Amino acid sequence: MTAYFLAALLLAGPPQDTLPIPDGYRSALEAGTRSRTGEPGPRYWQQRVDYRIRTRLYPAEAAVEGSESITYHNNSPDTLGAIFLNLAQNVFAPGNPRNRSVPITGGFVLEEVRVQGALVDPGGQPGTLPTVVAVPLAMPLPPGGTAELEIGWRFTVPEGTFRMGREGRDVFYLAQWYPQVAVYDDLRGWARDPYLGDGEFYLEYGDFDVEITAPGGWLVSASGVLQNPEAVFTPEAAARFRSLSRDEVTRVVSRADRAAGRATADAGADDLLTWHYRAENVRDFAWGASDRYVWDATVAEYPADEGGTRSAAIHTLYRPDRPNWDRSAGFARHAIEAHSTWYPYPYPQMTVNEGVIGGGMEYPMITIIGGGSRAESLYGTVSHELAHMWWPMVVGSDERRHAWMDEGLASFSEDLFTPTIFPESPGGIGSLRGYLRIAGSDGETESMRPADLYGPFGNRGTASYGKPATVMRALRAILGEDTFDRAMRTYIRRWAFAHPNPLDLFWTFEDVSGQDLDWFFYPWLYTTRVMDQAVLDVRSNEEGALVVLEDRGEIPMPVLVEYVTASGTRGRARFGHEVWRDGRAEVQITAPGGVVRVVLDPDEMLPDVNRADNAWGEGG
Repeated sequence: MTAYFLAALLLAGPPQDTLPIPDGYRSALEAGTRSRTGEPGPRYWQQRVDYRIRTRLYPAEAAVEGSESITYHNNSPDTLGAIFLNLAQNVFAPGNPRNRSVPITGGFVLEEVRVQGALVDPGGQPGTLPTVVAVPLAMPLPPGGTAELEIGWRFTVPEGTFRMGREGRDVFYLAQWYPQVAVYDDLRGWARDPYLGDGEFYLEYGDFDVEITAPGGWLVSASGVLQNPEAVFTPEAAARFRSLSRDEVTRVVSRADRAAGRATADAGADDLLTWHYRAENVRDFAWGASDRYVWDATVAEYPADEGGTRSAAIHTLYRPDRPNWDRSAGFARHAIEAHSTWYPYPYPQMTVNEGVIGGGMEYPMITIIGGGSRAESLYGTVSHELAHMWWPMVVGSDERRHAWMDEGLASFSEDLFTPTIFPESPGGIGSLRGYLRIAGSDGETESMRPADLYGPFGNRGTASYGKPATVMRALRAILGEDTFDRAMRTYIRRWAFAHPNPLDLFWTFEDVSGQDLDWFFYPWLYTTRVMDQAVLDVRSNEEGALVVLEDRGEIPMPVLVEYVTASGTRGRARFGHEVWRDGRAEVQITAPGGVVRVVLDPDEMLPDVNRADNAWGEGG
C-alpha cells in the first residue's frame, strides 16, 4: 500500500463519548468494571467454569451419552441464588422456538442433575426443556464461593446441520453436545438469550478434562491436547504424532494405514478406545470422529510477544477422496502464522476436520469445514475459521448480541492475508462488492443488531460478515496501517480471555489513535446509511486545481484523491472528513501546470456506492 494511505489527517482530540451507551454499560462504568478508554476497569471481574466430562459415541445408533462434573467459581461481587445452564442441543427438541430449519431429534435427555451433591429437578419432561434453564441453589452462592454440579445426559446426533451433526453413520462432529453454564457478567448479569439457531455463543472460560470413548478404527480429534497417543494410535503413528516439524506435513495416519486396518491401536475385546484430551483456558470444547479419516500434521511457528518464537501443532483430518484436502495442513499452518500478526496464537494446537456442514464452524482449537473445495476456496474457509481463534475464542465477545464483532473481524483478517498465499485473490474487494450489492436497499440491516433479530430478509451475512469487514478495511486506510494495527493489537491484548462490548472496541481505537471516531463508527455500524462522493467540477488556478465535490450519500468521509497533471505526472492527496459543509466540499490540489484528470479513492478502499461519478477528465 502506498504512503498515501499511511498518514491520518483526521483532527486529533480526546474521545467525545457520543455513541449510544446502554444502561448496563453505564452502570459498569460507575462500578469501575469498564472504562472510557476501552480498557477493562480496575474492578473488572468475570466468572470461571471448569469441566470434567466422560462421553461415549455410539455410531450405529447416532447417539452420544455422557456425564460431567462442573466447578463454578463465583468471582462476581454478587450472591447467586441459581445457576443458569445452556442446553443448546435443545434447539432440536420439539416445540422450542428457532429461526433455522432443523431435524427434530429430541434434544438433551437429562438423566440426572446434582448441585452440591443434592439431586435437582430442572423441570420439564425429557425433550421438552428450553435452551436455557435455571438450576436453583439450595444455599446461595456468595462472592468468592464455588459450586459443584454433576449432570448425566444423552442425545441423538442430528444429520448434518449448520454447526454440528453427522454424515450418515461414519463422520461425526460434536458441538453443543454437553450442558454448559451460562455467562454471568458485569453488564447484564445472567446471559439468558435462548439459542434459536442464528445467534451463536457467549461462554465463560475454564479448563476441560475430557475422555471420549469410540469404537476401534475411529480417529477422534478435539479441542485441547491429546494426553494418551500411545494408547490410541499404533506405535508407528504415535511416534509420528510426537515428532512433527514445520518443514513438512507428516502423515500421522495415512491412506495406506487406513486401508490396512492400522488407523488406531488394537481396541481389544470390547472394540473401544478412549481418547483423553485436556484444554486450558478455553470457552468451549468440541470434537469429531470418523472411521474414514486420515490424519495429517505439521507445525506453525510465529513471533512471541516476549521475543523469540512460539509454535503450535497443526492437525487436519479428512476423507482422502476430498479434493485439495491433502493441502489442508499447509493451509492451516499459513493461516495460524498470518493471524498471529495480531496476537501470538496462544494455544498448543489447532485442528481442522472435514465434512458434515457447508462452509465452516469454529470452536476453540478445532473447526469443521465442508469438503470438496477449490484450493483457494478451501484456504479462504480455513483462514476464516482459524481467524475465529482470535475472535471470539481469545477475545470472548457475545456472538449472540454482536455477531459482527467476531464474524466481521475474522472476515477482515481473512481478506487481508489470503492474497499473501493466493496473490490473485481479490482480498477485501470481494467483501466490499458483496456489501455494495445491497447497500442502502431494503435488504440491508444495521450491523449493531442482535444476530437473531436480523430477520429473514435482513441479510445476516452482509450485516455481520461483509459490511464490518469492509468498514474495518476502510478504517485501516483512514487511520493508516501502523495506527490501525496498533489499535487492533491493543484491543486483543486488553480483552484476551475476557468479555468486551462494542464500546470497548470503539474506545480502544479512539484511545490508541488519539482521535474521536464516533463520526465513523456510528453511521457505519449503527445505521444503514451509505457513502457516495462525486466530482462536480475541477477548476484550474495558479496553485493547480480546485476540486469541487458533492456528498450524495449520508456519511461524510475523508476524501482520497489521485490526480494527473498536464505533464502526465501522477500525484495523490487526502483530506479529512471535516472538509464537508452541507454536502459540498472544495479541496485544493497543488499541481503546477494544472490537472487533467481526478479520481476519488482509486484503490477502492472506501465503500462508495456509485463509482461512476468518482472521476473527472480524460485518461487512465
